[in-house]
Amino acid sequence: MLFPHFSAVLVQRVFRECGTVRVSARTRSRSVRCPDCSVRSSRVHSTYERRLADTPIGGQPVLVELTVRRLYCENTDCSRRTFAEQVEGLTVRYGRRTPASRRILEAVAVALAGRAGSRFALVLGSVAGRPCYGW
Repeated sequence: MLFPHFSAVLVQRVFRECGTVRVSARTRSRSVRCPDCSVRSSRVHSTYERRLADTPIGGQPVLVELTVRRLYCENTDCSRRTFAEQVEGLTVRYGRRTPASRRILEAVAVALAGRAGSRFALVLGSVAGRPCYGW
């Protein structure tokens, strides 16, 4: 598979805007396990959009616009009332980058650090520091 981290999502649209490849997607799964008690839930509380920087394609930065759900935990004994679904290999809690993108930038940071690392990341097609995606 060319993009294994997209296997758990339904890619709705891929387009280029302002020099950035944008991938619009949503999750596929009907039910999700609560991170605390592991009970499956399909009761949707709300939905929202996450924007994640991904590894570059063809030297162009990639922005994943992922629609995720917040669900109710159906276990009455669980202390967590709602939780947001996570997509393995694509999202982490509070993350603004995919794990693959983060690994690349960590390697650049360890090797070069500072402004030199930021300039090299830009050559690779990754944005380090303040993103210029128009967020």
